[in-house]
Amino acid sequence: MSCILTNGIPLGCLDSTGGIKNVYIGKYDATGTTFAADSTGLITGVTSSETFYTYKFRKQTSSFTEEGGHSVENGTNFYTQTCTLSFHKLQTASRNAILLLAKTDTHVIVETQNGDYWVVGKVNGANLLTSTSETGQAFGDKNGYVIGLVGAEPEMAQEMSSTAFGTLTVSV
Repeated sequence: MSCILTNGIPLGCLDSTGGIKNVYIGKYDATGTTFAADSTGLITGVTSSETFYTYKFRKQTSSFTEEGGHSVENGTNFYTQTCTLSFHKLQTASRNAILLLAKTDTHVIVETQNGDYWVVGKVNGANLLTSTSETGQAFGDKNGYVIGLVGAEPEMAQEMSSTAFGTLTVSV
């Protein structure tokens, strides 16, 4: 890759909505899943035997963030990708799903409120690194779970086309 700047970032339109709609999680398989991207970096094809399971939550309760780490002294760049997901109500089914997540490497696909799909843990997988169960104290407090799935990647998350996403096996 050339280190010469070839373009800037134009001012975008005011047509974006924050937040995520759904998250799809599958078992990470470094050799069984391949992603193909076009010249812009958009993932346009995926070959995978993984089943991706849908994780649903209430609007405006969960997020995806990505933080870059850059060292001029060492010549390194890496990106920490974090999905913070909030689920209402302590219940056995959610508990059991979280216990399974804690034991495996995953691929995560984040669907934004804008209808875009972003791949988290594409190269190295993502892991459950934090989980909190809470009953709350007052009647209006949250009763449920908050989990943090984290990936450490050599590049920023890549967008996946809706056509490529449509080829995946997705289960509710």
